[in-house]
This record gives sequence, structure tokens and C-alpha cells, in this order.
Amino acid sequence: MNRLLLGSPAQRLRLASGLVLFAFAGTHFLNVALGLVSLDAMEQVRAARTAVTRSLPGSLILGLALTTHVVLALARVGGKRTFRLRGWEWAQLLSGFAIPFLLIPHIVNTRVAFSVLGVNDNYAYELARLWPGAAVPQSLLLLLVWAHGCLGLHMWLREARWYARWAPWLLSGAVLAPALALAGFVAEGRRLDVELADPAAMEALKQTVRWPSAAGEAALADWRDLGQRAFYGVAALVLALAAGRLAASRIARRTVSIQYLDGPTVQGARGGTILEIGRANGVPHLAVCGGRARCSTCRVRVIRGLDEMSPVGEAERKTLLSIGADADVRLACQAQPRGVVVVQPLLSPGRGKARQAHAAWAADSLEAGGVERRFTVLFADIRGFTRLSESKLPYDTVFILNRVFQLMGVAIEQAGGRIEKYMGDGLLALFPESGDAIAGATRALLAARDIDLALDQLNRELAAELDDPLNVAMGVHTGPLVVGRIGWGDSAAITVIGPTVNVASRIESIAKQENVQLAFSAATAQAAGVDGAAAKRQFRDFPVKGVATPVAVALARRARDVRLIQPPGQEPLAAAAMTGRRSWRDRLRGRPDA
Repeated sequence: MNRLLLGSPAQRLRLASGLVLFAFAGTHFLNVALGLVSLDAMEQVRAARTAVTRSLPGSLILGLALTTHVVLALARVGGKRTFRLRGWEWAQLLSGFAIPFLLIPHIVNTRVAFSVLGVNDNYAYELARLWPGAAVPQSLLLLLVWAHGCLGLHMWLREARWYARWAPWLLSGAVLAPALALAGFVAEGRRLDVELADPAAMEALKQTVRWPSAAGEAALADWRDLGQRAFYGVAALVLALAAGRLAASRIARRTVSIQYLDGPTVQGARGGTILEIGRANGVPHLAVCGGRARCSTCRVRVIRGLDEMSPVGEAERKTLLSIGADADVRLACQAQPRGVVVVQPLLSPGRGKARQAHAAWAADSLEAGGVERRFTVLFADIRGFTRLSESKLPYDTVFILNRVFQLMGVAIEQAGGRIEKYMGDGLLALFPESGDAIAGATRALLAARDIDLALDQLNRELAAELDDPLNVAMGVHTGPLVVGRIGWGDSAAITVIGPTVNVASRIESIAKQENVQLAFSAATAQAAGVDGAAAKRQFRDFPVKGVATPVAVALARRARDVRLIQPPGQEPLAAAAMTGRRSWRDRLRGRPDA
């Protein structure tokens, strides 16, 4: 099934009814925009439009769409188990509650007056009623309806692959339509107001459109008040029921427990989804589609307690099948725990911890000009990621990319390096040669080794979602760089430039070309203390663009294959590097061996 059509029957009904209402509003606004031309132009298009919307089928479809959308929206609000909502959800909720206050009088003054009192509610009648006294509320109604509809369309269509390409054009149309409608409303309203200032002209209009009598006006006022009171009375009841259920669940204490792997343990009332319970307890959770089962961004792996989950519904089943999820993966927006469960969110919503300033090269002295310092530069790139991304949904692509960047970042930072920049599916990291006991080159090669080991674990975790294991190509080079504040104005930032970066980038390309995981220069090998005997066997000369003489490069099929020797007077690093992650990390942090 098309991904845009996924969701429960209620969700699809709400979507369909919303599309009908948006189409009606859009054509209505474009019709009003013809006020920039003339009242006759407005009427000619209105006649064609109402021939459809006021026919028996059109009236039934429009009436059912309005009723269905309102009822399902209220039901959704009433069913909420938490009101910890994101900004766009609050915008849609509040605009949805505000629209009826302005829309009900408009419907009563036009469609109800037409159907019950026989009023010819043409544009002359509407403009005479609205301009100028009700011009501001009517303009606000137009903007609220359009914003509410466009927000809903955006949250729905952004799951389509083509949407990002067309979004700028759609945004232009979304801005232009209400602007033209308001301009047409103002232009024709002002013109007609001048014309109707003549009492004879106003009386002629009333006769032509069969303007409501005093009794009719009183009836319309009563119906407007009744409609508003009825809607907001029902809405208040729905909100009261939702608040009562939330309060009751707190009073009755909590009966289900969700433990997040490597995260908090939270509790909630039975009947709530993992998404609702998590958010109610302040646990951030991705849910791009707003919890409608149309995307898979909220999915979690159930580590323990799969039998304590509600059965998989049809909408959830289709979404999980579309991504080839394992049997222990559920959508957090649909799965309702019934006991104690342990889950692992598969996509992280966090922005990550802010990177700490690297004091060694972000000193105040750099503000005035550049300085030359020695670094080891590591370039890393995910192999075949373009091909992989073409076969995955956008959210899965971002998820996989961020997981790889996460493991790279952990390895680099724990080895004493810093990620300087991200470039598509690759990154550039810097390791300062600061003269301490362990060279930056050593740290870079140990980081590369740790990336290699961590990839094994990640490939095991994602085995069900990947056709081929993930792999990276890494290039490492050591040499001088110029460090300084580069750029202009607020966009200027402290960064590095120089041939060493270009050579490191080329060495990474050599790793791809030679189909190995790691390539590093002789300069890096010398600084790091790579085993000399092994180096003689491994180094080859490669031409590098921009460098007069070939560069000696060592190739390693896997980064873990690189053997290091100790710097003078130090404990052997080779042994530490080959005995596990903790030992060499502790050595880098200056911790004594156990």
C-alpha cells in the first residue's frame, strides 16, 4: 500500500475528510481572489462551483466530511493520555478549536440562510454582510482554516519521497492563495461598500438577494449562538473526560512499567501507548507522522516483555512490513504495554551533547589571525551509502547515517580527537600533535580501530534491515595545518586549512580505490610508531594531486589489523590496542592498569 495511505480506518477517514474540506476551502479562496477582477467574475465562478457543492451528492459529501472531521478530531483529543505535544501538534489542536467560533456564524449566514430562509447568498450578499464590520474576523477565519489545512497536508505529504523536491513550489502556492483571497476580499469589499452607501442601492440589493427580515435576522443570531454553544459544550465535555481519565490514572497509581535500554524506567496507566507514556514522563520520542502509524520513526525493539504488548493492528502491521522489521519491533505510537517491558528506541530524537571546546586550538590568540600547528587528520566515509539510501525510507536513511556517525564520534572523542565537520555521508576529524606521551597519530589509528570494531556490533544490530553490512573507508595523514578564524561575519568559525587536509582526503580515496578499510601515510606511521617490519611490507607509493612526489601509503584491510609499537620509555601500546577497548581508553585517560 502507498505509504501515504497507511493508518487506521479512523485516521484514513480523518485524512479523507480533511482533504475534501481543504479542496472546498481552496476553491472558495481562489473564487474570492477574483474580487481583484470584478464582482461578475466572482459570480460566474461561484455559479459553477456551487453547482457541484450544492448538488445532492456534493452536499452529502461536504456535510459528511465536515461532520466526520470534527467528530474524529474530538475523539482523538478525548483519547489522548498525555498533552505533552510538539509545537506543530499544539498549533493544529488550537487552530482546530478556534476555527468553529468563526466558521459557524459564516455557515449560518450563508448556507443555512440559503437553505432555510431562501436567501440568495451570492457574493454581493456576503460582502455586504461582512464589510467592513466583520472583515477582520472573516480574514482571521480564512488564515486559520488555511494554516490548519496546510499544516496537516505538510505533516502528511512530507513522508513522500517527492515532497522535498516540490516543497518550495507548494509553499509558494500556500502563501499566494490566501494572499490573493484577502486582496480580492478587500478590493471588492471596499468597492461594494462605496456603492451600497447609497440607500437606494442597498435596498435594491436586499430585494434582489431576498435579505432576511428582522425575524429572520433574529433566527440567524439564535442559530449562530446555538451552533457555537453546542460545539464548545461538546468540546469542553471531551476535554473534561480526557482530563478526568488522566487524573484517575494518577490517583489509581500506575500499572505498567517501561524500561528504556540505557535510559530511564517510567510508569503509566494501562491503555496508553509507549509513545504516550514516554512523553508523559518527559522521555523524548520521535514520531514524525504524529502517532498515526504512517511512518516508522517511533519504532522500538522490545528487549523483554513482547508478550506483554497489545496485538499488532492492521495499520501497524502494514507499516512494519513495509520496512521489513523484525518480529520484536513495534511502533511506539500503537503498542500498548500491559505489564513490565524493556524497549530500545531505534531512532534517537536527541540533539546530542554539545561538543566541548578544544582548548588546544581554540585559544583566544586565534581570534586575531592564524597559527600553524601539527595535526593528524582522519577522513572517514561510509562505503556505498548512496546506493543504500536509494533503497531505504528517508527516516531509515537518517537513522542509519546517525548511528554510524554516533559510533565514529564516540571512538574519535574517546581517543582524544575532535570532529571538525560532517560532509554528506563522511566526516573529518582532527587529532592534535600536542607533544604528550601518546601521539595524535596513535590516537587517530586507535580511533579507526575502534570504529572498525564498533561497526561489527552495529551490523549485527541492523542485520535484518541491511542487505549488505555497513563498511567505511578511512584515510589518515599527519602534518602541519593553519588554524584560524575563517569566514566573514557571524558565519566565521575557527577551522583548519592546508595541504595536510587535502592529502588525507586523497588517502581516503585511495582506501576506496584499493577496497580496504584504512589507508594511512608514512608520516602518520612514523608519528604513531607503527611496526616497522610490517610497514616495509605494506607501504606503496601513490600519486596525490597537488603533491609533487608520490606519497607512501600503508593499506589495511581492516583497521584492527594495524599493529602499534610503544613510544620510547612507554608501556607497549600494541598489547593494549589488541586486548580490548577499555584498556587503551584507560591508558589514554591516564588511568593505571588494574
